[in-house]
Amino acid sequence: MTDLAAKGYLSGYGDGTIKPDNNITACETLALLSRFYDPGDEALVLIATDYEKYVKATVSSSLSWAYDEIMVCLAAGIVTKSELAGMDLKAEIKKEQLSVFLVRAIQLQDDAEALSDAELTFADSHTITASCRGSVAELAVLGIVKGDDENNFSPDLSVTRAVVATMISRSLDYLSSAGKTLVIDGYDGVIRTTGIIDSVSGGSVAVRGFDGLLRVYTMASSASVTVNGVSKAMSTIYAGCYVTLTAKQGEIVSAAIESDSTVKWVQGTLSSVFSSTTQRYIYVADVKSGTTAKYTVSTDAAVTQDSVTFVFSSLKNGSFVTVKMVGDTAVKLDAASSESERAGSVSKITYGTTVLLEVTDAEGAVYRYEMDITDLPVISRGNATVTIDRLSIGEKVTVTVSGGKVKAIALEGSKNTVTGVLTAITTTVSGTQWGLTAADGSTMTLDIDVNAGVYSGTSAILLSSIQVGDTISAVVYGGTATEIYLVSSVSSTTKVSGTVLLVNTQTRFITILTPAQKMVYIDAGSVASIISADTGRSMSLSSIGADSNLVVYGTYSSSNTFTAKSIIIEN
Repeated sequence: MTDLAAKGYLSGYGDGTIKPDNNITACETLALLSRFYDPGDEALVLIATDYEKYVKATVSSSLSWAYDEIMVCLAAGIVTKSELAGMDLKAEIKKEQLSVFLVRAIQLQDDAEALSDAELTFADSHTITASCRGSVAELAVLGIVKGDDENNFSPDLSVTRAVVATMISRSLDYLSSAGKTLVIDGYDGVIRTTGIIDSVSGGSVAVRGFDGLLRVYTMASSASVTVNGVSKAMSTIYAGCYVTLTAKQGEIVSAAIESDSTVKWVQGTLSSVFSSTTQRYIYVADVKSGTTAKYTVSTDAAVTQDSVTFVFSSLKNGSFVTVKMVGDTAVKLDAASSESERAGSVSKITYGTTVLLEVTDAEGAVYRYEMDITDLPVISRGNATVTIDRLSIGEKVTVTVSGGKVKAIALEGSKNTVTGVLTAITTTVSGTQWGLTAADGSTMTLDIDVNAGVYSGTSAILLSSIQVGDTISAVVYGGTATEIYLVSSVSSTTKVSGTVLLVNTQTRFITILTPAQKMVYIDAGSVASIISADTGRSMSLSSIGADSNLVVYGTYSSSNTFTAKSIIIEN
């Protein structure tokens, strides 16, 4: 019992005792069984949304300490609403009823059902209620319950805290040995959101939330759809209706639609607010058409901003609003004043007069952004501003939205700076790539952003002014260079070429004969790179042989000694 108390299953009394011989009540039992589950804060909010009202109306306020645990039991299927309503929670629980609840808690109902007609070996098995026999049999098979000294199960016996502790401990052992993790179906990994259905197409549904964001979901094959509480099929006719969605990994699990021919929902950017003692109205630019229209607002309309009750006259222009119209009058107005950011990976991009961008977040939710090609947001990668066509599928981005409009897109990725000698330049219709060799001999390939800033010192220069053999430093995001700095240019150093006569790998000197028939001694002791012109690969000093033709960049340290910075082997 002490171990279970340490794990949070059993709670002690105010005097610090556990009281193992005390009989346990039905309420205490449900509270204890709920602790098999750890739904997480988000799931607990959803569970409370579904069951809090019912539990408070059904369970005495004197047992309010157990409200949260009872809600978990309802969500997990440990107890049903009808059972809860007919139960005396303050009464001591009987052993056979505990067995039923325990089997449900460890999710063995199907196994228990299969054993409902099994022959029980307990001496008093004939006294076990028929509806409880399968559960008792399943627990007996697992060794969770056993007979007493006379092999009696005693189904009507009240259960002590010590006995319950033993059953819980054995159940935990079973779960551990079976490698079984308990989750609450319908709440594990799910999200719940509300909004207005924007469109229904094939197996997908687009819903615009009250924050202005358009989310796209696929319909799970088993998804349930209700319209005004009646089971229906999802249809395009429900575009414009209010909906509450439960989704998991981007798939709709359930959709509860509210359809009313007298109600119209308007969503868009607030452009003007007027309020007087006799009338109130607003101007809203529709989020889809861009058309601005005037809407009369009822003097008793419910007004919220960012989910908090708000003063109508204090609403700010530029806020995204969702307006519920009944006839020609707005009766409810929800405003989202703050910017929102969503991070994810680009999953779709379509170009046209309207650019459509879809971003999938870590939970599988898809956000769709529509942008006017003439009024695109600021798109940046690091410190560089890039164009919309630089976005690619799979790229990680953060999208900032304000007033229902995309304000900025930041391309993400870890930033690092690389330095080396440029060994190759490849340009195709797909873009430009550079081969680079670092001082340690390692090689890399960089994609060059078409809008990359190129600098020599603090002065901007043309990308085309950089050539093979130059030493450069580049700011790189995810393999793409966004800023390039020319460290040293081959054109600013002395160059010597010739045919190799001798290579001394110990002294790291190379003797060459120039076309002018002059012998020059190449000091390769601190050479930054040795590159094969044929392959662009980094080579070692020992790979240079007699009769090789070299182009060496560096400076003369004497009349016939040349200190190399880089060497290119031409054959």
